[in-house]
Amino acid sequence: MWHRSPHLTYAISGVGSLTQIMVKDILCISNGHGEDRIAAYICRELLTLGVKVQALPLVGAGHSYGSLQIPLIINNEQNLPTGGFARSSAQALWQDIRGGLLVTTRQQWRLIKQWVTQHPQGLVLAVGDIVPLAMAWFSGAKYSFVATAKSEYYWRDSIGKLRGVPTPLGGSYFYPWERWLMHRSRCLANFVRDELTRDYLHRYFHLPVSYCGNPMMDGLAPQGIDLPIPADEWTIVILPGSRPPESYHNWQTLLVCAQVALRFLPHKVHFLAAIAPSLDISTLEAILLQKGWLKTRDNHFKLGNGELYLVANGFADCLQRAHLGLAMAGTATEQMVGLAKPVITIAGTGPQFTKKFALEQKHLLGCAINLIDKPAQTAEVLEWMLGSADYFQLLVKNAQERMGASGASAQIAQRLAKLSLP
Repeated sequence: MWHRSPHLTYAISGVGSLTQIMVKDILCISNGHGEDRIAAYICRELLTLGVKVQALPLVGAGHSYGSLQIPLIINNEQNLPTGGFARSSAQALWQDIRGGLLVTTRQQWRLIKQWVTQHPQGLVLAVGDIVPLAMAWFSGAKYSFVATAKSEYYWRDSIGKLRGVPTPLGGSYFYPWERWLMHRSRCLANFVRDELTRDYLHRYFHLPVSYCGNPMMDGLAPQGIDLPIPADEWTIVILPGSRPPESYHNWQTLLVCAQVALRFLPHKVHFLAAIAPSLDISTLEAILLQKGWLKTRDNHFKLGNGELYLVANGFADCLQRAHLGLAMAGTATEQMVGLAKPVITIAGTGPQFTKKFALEQKHLLGCAINLIDKPAQTAEVLEWMLGSADYFQLLVKNAQERMGASGASAQIAQRLAKLSLP
């Protein structure tokens, strides 16, 4: 249920008349490739509603905003060593500090304050986690929060607490300081990613949160790129993530999993490697050649009964076409699950896709995630999966509960545009 913000104010216009001051300017801040993509779709919907939008990607260059013609307040080419995962360990934090984290953060902070000064009736929209949320609060402006990284599914499901998973600090996956920021008078709206989380936060913490669906599932309609793959032949998508250099290490591991799948499956297999704009295709090609793949033409490779395509601008087509995913990614894996397709994951060296991250992702996404410890187990998962009569039906129900349907970006944008400001 949508809870209308109680913080509605009115300006006197003429004798005895009241006029709402509606949101006209929004600064959207997000922290990561997946978060940028979600934010960009919300921003696109806001623009269609007549709201002026600018964006500030906190990590990377913000390719997702550029692809949808969302204007940035900075051309950010700073790629930190951890790709935005400095909080994963003290070592990761030190790497980013040496790589310019403090200088970048100061510059971003000045830009946010400058925008707020220039737009006294503006709204700051934080998309992601505690980092953009805290920046929105410190800005002094009215703000809203789209919580893409948090869900109560990480430690419980519709039945109750997950066995062997500790109760999070404060009794929610949203930490006390996050809930505090979400309950401030300047926070006009909070949007969570699933019904379970909304209901839990309402019941136990009386937080003003809404569920409009999951914007991760928007923009996944196929674009009709040419993939010369027969409909009756197996297709597996490879998702190495979007943050170099970690993604290149993930790529090597996933290619080993792909070769195990080739040895197990007796028929022809097509692999679609969905490549994020932040990755260098020549580096991926070099690793393919090292692993024994033969390049037959641009972005096409062969090995035994397998063919592999490097696809740089067809992410949605790859996900829609595939029967299975081999993944060491965040948002992309979640979108695959949202399409009711199974995924095999394997932990890497980080800073993002560590054993801890992979296990938490399994808790979040349920039965669609098949987490293995070593590439050789790919064959075991395939054998079980192909022999299970009910598994693929369970994936449909799991997708609906964990990820929801498309259309959330438009609903969130409509509610943001209707907010009133003092």
